[in-house]
Amino acid sequence: MLFVHGMGRALKGGTLQEWAQPLMLSLHDLALECDGAEDHPPLIITQATAVGDAPEARVKVLKGCSAAGHAEYLNVLMTEASWGKDFEPATVGATFWWAVSQAWTVYKRCLRLVWWTFRPAAHERILPARMLNWLLLIPFIAAVAVGGALLIAGILALGLVLMILAKVPVLGRFVSRLLALFADFLGDPQVWKRKQMQAAAMRQRIRETLAPWNGDAGVPITVVAHSQGAAIVGQVLFQRSDHPVRATNFVSVGSGIDLLGYAEWGGTDGSDPVQDWLDVPCRPRWINVWGKMDFVPAGPISRAMDGRSAIFRKIFDRASAGDGGSGPEEHPVYNRSALVYDHVVYSRNRIELIDPLARLLLTTPPQAPVWPAAGEPVPPVLTGLPDDPRLRPHRVMVKSLGVTRLASLVAALLCAPTVMSWLASRTTVRNAARCEADPVSWLTWLCGGAPYDWADSEDWAVLSLSAFALAAVLIWVLNGMIWNSLHGLLERRRKKSRTRSSDPDKKLPPNPWWQLGLYLLSALVLTFGLPWLMIGQDLTGGNVLLVAPVLLYPFAFLRTGITALAARV
Repeated sequence: MLFVHGMGRALKGGTLQEWAQPLMLSLHDLALECDGAEDHPPLIITQATAVGDAPEARVKVLKGCSAAGHAEYLNVLMTEASWGKDFEPATVGATFWWAVSQAWTVYKRCLRLVWWTFRPAAHERILPARMLNWLLLIPFIAAVAVGGALLIAGILALGLVLMILAKVPVLGRFVSRLLALFADFLGDPQVWKRKQMQAAAMRQRIRETLAPWNGDAGVPITVVAHSQGAAIVGQVLFQRSDHPVRATNFVSVGSGIDLLGYAEWGGTDGSDPVQDWLDVPCRPRWINVWGKMDFVPAGPISRAMDGRSAIFRKIFDRASAGDGGSGPEEHPVYNRSALVYDHVVYSRNRIELIDPLARLLLTTPPQAPVWPAAGEPVPPVLTGLPDDPRLRPHRVMVKSLGVTRLASLVAALLCAPTVMSWLASRTTVRNAARCEADPVSWLTWLCGGAPYDWADSEDWAVLSLSAFALAAVLIWVLNGMIWNSLHGLLERRRKKSRTRSSDPDKKLPPNPWWQLGLYLLSALVLTFGLPWLMIGQDLTGGNVLLVAPVLLYPFAFLRTGITALAARV
């Protein structure tokens, strides 16, 4: 199994550690279900080299026992391909102007993704629910469109200012270090598209890593590639060459193949990767996994002649006519309900990605895929547990993250005057600001004496900053500490024992709806109950806004039954 990282400088061995650790836990839990797991170790790490020039891990996973009691193990090799030191990084200027050229494309893709994710499906027959969905969707899309445009413009303007400041003596040294981080993170895609020899070095790492097994058709090869890594692997696997590279399964996660395409002068231009996949003589199984709010893949992958709207429509409305056209197996997954954060947490999605990957490893036959006649669907091969009780609570819990962010912001806006008025009235604070003598210049805002109020324009700056800080704290507590702890319990398939990662006695954890209920209760207390007490238990006038975000939580329970779309060849 080969793991390929995305853009940015990846620590040597970091990609292997990021993916192998949760995958081993899932393999261990699956092996516990085998007959005879009580008498034989379910998983054995025979070799693990997490650092060095060739990081790899070799494990043996219990698959079952024969009638005579002999254990049957599957040998799995996990490794990575990394190109971080194969060439000089991109310059700050080249990276910035490449980002400018891509801004409009990214903006359009984000809007399209949000539109298809939230629009009412045609098969929803409840007319009032559809009308309410449209009434909420229109202002939401408008807010995202305006906010996204301002955010992108602000980031580009800030980048331009920083590039100018980098030329200033003394100050430029510090600014240049900040810009270097920016180039390290976004420089790889620019190099991939515009530097042909450096792009060839990236592809060569994939070829060299797979070379030892390409001559042995009896060894199934699964490649898991993230973001830009998916574009690189796609060009290696899909373009014809004198020395073709073989893979059994190609799992693209958060794929950048549709956004970045192929490197120049490598054959076809990458504008139609699905057609390239269909044309390659020994095509692998292609499984495309994308977060429902990940702006990089921005949804499924399609042929140029079909367009992605047909596939979007088929995924979100299975009652529609047609199959969406030819394409890989499509898996929309619920990561974190955030346009940026969704892109970097695929390896933490155990329920919808890591557990299915473990099942894929244990069930992949050694021979090449057998494809049916043209036009017939291929059954999905990346499948989770049948009737997994964790799936719907997980999806509801992920969708609740977005509502919590909104509820936290509203609560912070309403509580900011009360919090700041209380803070400014404390004797300790006033003494620190020297309000009774010679006030500290940058703390004079604490010495006014009158309560803070949004109606006073002079308080807007202070209240805005305090509301932003309060919202950040609420989101960190609810969507950080509390959500991560409870979701970690929800995604476990077995209770944790004192000596092992999973209970060998096959004891199951509590019902996952308990974790979801505790999270929703925590969110209700911190975004509604506590603010309600702080603002004097008065929900009249503008304070009635406190109730509005809470009423959105029931929407997190709707439309969570989305399933994979089978590969169409």
